[in-house]
Amino acid sequence: MGLLQNVIFGLVTGSYIAIAAIGFTLIYGIVNMINFAYGEYLTIGAFVGLLTAVTLPLPLPVAVLVAMVGGGVASLVLARLFFTPINHTGPVPMLLTSIGLGIALRNLIRLAAGRNARYFDTETATFRLSGVPDVPVGPFDLLGDFFVTSEHLVVVGCAVAVFFLLHGLLTRTDVGIAMRAMGDDEDLARVRGVDTQWIRDSVWVLAGVLAGLAGVLIAIQTNVSAGTGYSHILQILAAAILGGAGSPYGAIAGSYIIGLVLSLSTAFLPGGMTELSSAMAFLILIVVLLVKPSGLAAQEVREA
Repeated sequence: MGLLQNVIFGLVTGSYIAIAAIGFTLIYGIVNMINFAYGEYLTIGAFVGLLTAVTLPLPLPVAVLVAMVGGGVASLVLARLFFTPINHTGPVPMLLTSIGLGIALRNLIRLAAGRNARYFDTETATFRLSGVPDVPVGPFDLLGDFFVTSEHLVVVGCAVAVFFLLHGLLTRTDVGIAMRAMGDDEDLARVRGVDTQWIRDSVWVLAGVLAGLAGVLIAIQTNVSAGTGYSHILQILAAAILGGAGSPYGAIAGSYIIGLVLSLSTAFLPGGMTELSSAMAFLILIVVLLVKPSGLAAQEVREA
């Protein structure tokens, strides 16, 4: 497999990691907690999308939207049940609660869906939209032998759309401005009339929507199982920390670095050592943090 092909795979991987990492870092920056259960939100979104697209069946674009709604609802309900009541106790109890919640959710999903991986049937769950030409499927022979599939284009296109919408939300809307104010100083924001609980709920919903989208995109690219979220949460965490925890734009940059490292390391590592690709990503994270401990973009949400 050529270098350019691995770069393409890295950009695709970085795209769905970035979508998830934005939600993860928003929770950290505004709710002030590291949510290890966030990986399971991806799994919930992926299974909701799978049930919608394959079991019902409905077109894949509809399944993606339903997965996003499912992720947002799950995130808000779980936050109200488990995190909001202990919000005053500080980050450590919330961190431990999120670890326990993640384990519980993963086992409940495994109990309901089984251990086997499930796949999207792209023959029935098509990307076709009424009035929109079909997206061509590779290979495109431009600079060498490599291929770009319609799934690749959908993942990258969704990520670009999310980036623009996020920028508009944080800079052009009252909710986004209030989020930035809370990321700066929650007490001051409350004094100035910001409904902090409503903003927290908005952050939970937004993070869940992004997790649902990332989950269904991961499922389209590979498969979905009860362990899907768990297998990605460390990559998401690494991307968020690498970019500077609390910075959405930093999380995007960190995600693409992690995605490219994961993909390119498989090309250069000797056979039998490709399982170390994840370790390579964390090695890059350690090196960057040694040079710049606060991450690549040590900015808070307010500076987005």
